[in-house]
Amino acid sequence: MGYNEFILGVNVVSVVILLMMGLLLCFAARFKGESSYAVLITVLTTVPIYIYNICRSLGWYDMAIFLAPFGYSANLALMPLLYLLVHRGFNPFYRFTLVRLLHFIPAFLLFAIIGIYLFLLPANEYPHFIAIEDIGRGSWVNNVNYLILLIQLVCYLFVVFRYLRRVKHYICDHYSDSELLRKVWIPRFVLLFAVLFIVAMASYAIWPRTYAWLNQLLNVVTIGYLLYSELVVAFSERYQEATITAAIAAEAEADFITTEVHPPVVESNNGKKEDVEMLNQYARKIDAYLATSEAYINPNLSLKDVATGTGISSKNLSKAINSILGRNFFDLINSYRIEKSKRLLLSKKEKGLTLETIAEQCGFNSRFTFNIAFKKATGFTTSEWLKSYSRSN
Repeated sequence: MGYNEFILGVNVVSVVILLMMGLLLCFAARFKGESSYAVLITVLTTVPIYIYNICRSLGWYDMAIFLAPFGYSANLALMPLLYLLVHRGFNPFYRFTLVRLLHFIPAFLLFAIIGIYLFLLPANEYPHFIAIEDIGRGSWVNNVNYLILLIQLVCYLFVVFRYLRRVKHYICDHYSDSELLRKVWIPRFVLLFAVLFIVAMASYAIWPRTYAWLNQLLNVVTIGYLLYSELVVAFSERYQEATITAAIAAEAEADFITTEVHPPVVESNNGKKEDVEMLNQYARKIDAYLATSEAYINPNLSLKDVATGTGISSKNLSKAINSILGRNFFDLINSYRIEKSKRLLLSKKEKGLTLETIAEQCGFNSRFTFNIAFKKATGFTTSEWLKSYSRSN
């Protein structure tokens, strides 16, 4: 097998695998969410250069010349898109604005430069420009593309990892287990991507011929990890939905036994009894504060915020919630959000509300989180609950 045939084989197989796995992943993610965006990022920024390599290997020079500006500029959008993906994943207030298009200026510029160069290039020079052997010597297009990618790699990865480090504690404090499950793959994906990208760039610096085949293999690994992560989430969600009713029943039974058999007396670490009456007062104050202020509609509400609003120390606040109200902080906040969501669901048709709007107005970060919390609290999906309410009234 000659070098041209090897390049052709690797690129054809890579394109087929990327498209098949990408489509399967999008179906698993129901064509929404960060994982679907990650698929689009991986496929749209890499497949054009692979198809360009296929055309070169087959001697389809006219088609290769047409694809060259797209192939060499598309991958310059890779790092900006990765940066925006991370921000979208962990910023509930993220909105795409026209200013963000500035990230794609290098891609636009290289597209224009290559397009103008090829427009002015005589047709009899096409074979020389796109010959496979030129990669071994490092053509000017490859070298410019490599230099810009290297600069982007260093700058964007630094910014992305710095951002992830800054929001790490916020994520742990404010995200539910189900939402963390859908987000935890993002920093791992970025780390894997960084490692593979460094390997690809270092390989090109040592042996430029790897530019035509190594990146393709590494991207197959990347999309394979994305598919694996999405399938793990999908199976976990199904398991959670299958067991959630049983968990609610068990929790209700446990709460009944605890309430009936054991009086609400709390002991501290040193064995002394706490003032239960004081904790009851705290619990009533917490309830009154949340009911009147509707602080729970803030998706970023924390224990510290409620402590400030009620004037109760965080320590006593946590004790009152756990011992008197019998739940943790997030379950308590979600219970208020669910009650508000019920009222909005009943007026859903009249006001033209969508589930996304209801979730947002009740303080949930996403419709997914809202659905899980609603099912956990009521034992029904939103549609099932509406039908049940209509039959009982």
